Parts: sequence; structure tokens; C-alpha cells
Amino acid sequence: MNSPLVTILMPVHNGAEFLVEAIDSMLCQSLRDFEFLIVDDASTDSSTSIVQGYRDPRIRLIQSRERLKLSGALNLGLDQAKGRHIARMDADDISLPKRLERQVQFLDGHPEIGICGSWIRYFGVSSALLERPIHHEEIQAFTLLDTPFAHPSVMLRRDLMERHPLRFDGSYFPTEDFELWTRILRHTQAANLPEVLLHYRVHAKSLTGSGWSTMDEQAVRIIRNQLRLLGLDPTPDELRFHRQLAMGRLTLTKPLLDQAEAWLLSLLAANQKTQFLPSKALESLLGDLWARTCLHSARLGFEVARCYAGSSLSSTDTRRCRRQWLIRLAALKAKLT
Repeated sequence: MNSPLVTILMPVHNGAEFLVEAIDSMLCQSLRDFEFLIVDDASTDSSTSIVQGYRDPRIRLIQSRERLKLSGALNLGLDQAKGRHIARMDADDISLPKRLERQVQFLDGHPEIGICGSWIRYFGVSSALLERPIHHEEIQAFTLLDTPFAHPSVMLRRDLMERHPLRFDGSYFPTEDFELWTRILRHTQAANLPEVLLHYRVHAKSLTGSGWSTMDEQAVRIIRNQLRLLGLDPTPDELRFHRQLAMGRLTLTKPLLDQAEAWLLSLLAANQKTQFLPSKALESLLGDLWARTCLHSARLGFEVARCYAGSSLSSTDTRRCRRQWLIRLAALKAKLT
């Protein structure tokens, strides 16, 4: 019997409320050659009986009596996957009908790519579009700020995971995916398809507040590793500042704006020495971050406009950010005349 083209890997723990929608969205895929590996992580609700109620032979249920949590359940599934590619899925999301087809077509046409994600659309509490960098060098640079993939949108080559080998590290919960991506990027090129292939359900209880969280703490651990490879040894205060700056959470004064500029320039200077990250991609990324930071501080008036225009960082932001700045400057001028 031939192995399936794709293994869909979906853990579930007490996910009965939305499980049928998630399963049905995969069974309705235009690409039909897959196995659907559902790892029941010691559920105590009706999740198991819902899965067992399906008669589709492509569904394979793995049950764990003990709670493995996300990383453990995913690693169990990875160990048993048979497909050439592994597509991630969460038990409360919805994959669009051509998701698997589009990602397999892309990977087949780009053998150098080992991991492929997509943009996603939130639904539920939020309806925002989440875009992630498209090209490999942009994705590499983005790891200095945040995870470069929407986890449930990802498709991986199984031979990549087996050859190195690569598995999730549960000590980084709840950002174990981000940590794994940084290791995967040492072995392969990556891409995100610039189209929405998955709808990501947002629950009110799952929203992360603007304050410091466990997710921030763990993301900072990963980013610290990246900064050290860049040639820096950041202090805890610098790491906290970096995280808040990257996430757009700082209420900026002129001194903090100066601090932000100095920090971003130090990242560029460090990378010039180590060449850890692609220089043009990093310059563009940090230029855009500088532009967004200044836009967020536009209440400071022409003082922030002078900061923006006078910085070497402003020459590396993208046209979209620069256009936003021109619009904001025009509004500032109109307000003062």
C-alpha cells in the first residue's frame, strides 16, 4: 500500500465544541490523498466519540491516556505519520477547501522549501488578517521579533523532520512552535503563501492581554538565543524592551523613542559583523518597525517627524510604511495651519 501524500496532524484535548467543523473542513479538501491523524490527548469530554463517529478510512485516531499537552501530542503524531508532507491543524480552526492542494503544489514546485505556511484570517472575537513574511530571507529576519509562521497553517516535509531529527520542545510552552521554527530554519529554506488558507478561531478566554505573559517570557527565551547568534548578549531589561517594541506595546516618549532607535541600530551593527541574518531583509524589517514605532508616537507631533526623517532607519522602510508617514505628516501640517 502506498503512503499518503499528506498526513494531517491534529491534536485534540476536550475540543468537542468545535471539533466537527475542524474535521469536516479537512475531509472537504480538494486534495484527497491524505491520512488524517487525530491525537486525542486524554480528553474527558465527547471528543473521542465524535472522532469515532466518522467512517472515513483516512481518519486514524491515536489515544493517549495520560495528558501529553500540545508538544507531546504533536511529537507522538510525528512519530506515527506516514505522509510525504505533514500539515498541521488545530481542533477549533477551519481550513479552506484548497489549502492542502495549494501547499502541496507549492512544495512540489520548490524543492528547496522544507516548510510552508500561509496567511490566516481570525474569526470569532476578532476578524483581523494575520500576514506573515513571504520569502525565506524575510522569514529568517522576522525571527528576531516573533514567530514567522501561523502554526496551524504550516506544512512540513516529513523527511526533513526525520533526517535531522526535529521535534517540539515542551519546555518552551506555549511557544514551542516558534522555537522549533528557529531550528528548522538552520536546515532548510521556508516560505509563506500570501493568501488566506486557514480561518483561526479566537475565543474570548484565549485572548492574550497587553500585559507581560507566559507567552512573552518564552518568546523572549527564543529571541535571546537569536540575539546571541547575532552577536549580542542582551540584559533582561533589554530583552523586555525589545519584546515590547516588537509587539507595539510601548507608550513612547521622546527618550523612549531615542532608545528604540539606538536599539534597532545596534541590531544592524551587530549583524554587519556576524552576518547571521540576511542584511537587506533585516534592514527592511527594522526600517518598517521604526516607521511603525514613529507612527505610533505621532501624538508627539513634528518632534517625532524629525526623529523619523533624521534616522538612517527611515531609508530602509517599505513603500507602504513610507506612504503612511507621508499621510500622517500631511495631517500634522494641516492641524498646525
